[in-house]
Amino acid sequence: MYGLTDKEVAWLTRLEQNIDTAWGDLTAWEQRFIEDILEKFRSYGVKTQITKNQWARITEISEKVI
Repeated sequence: MYGLTDKEVAWLTRLEQNIDTAWGDLTAWEQRFIEDILEKFRSYGVKTQITKNQWARITEISEKVI
């Protein structure tokens, strides 16, 4: 939880680029969650801190999006 690796930055960037095409496939909760995460990522970049549980949810959402 000390910042993002290059792989994680690439993952979030790809997710951000593809989120609009799968937006309708996400639940309202997933939409709010991922928008919050991506807002933080846009603001803090590599310094964004994401917990293990948040990564688990991002993984689930990524399966729908990417």
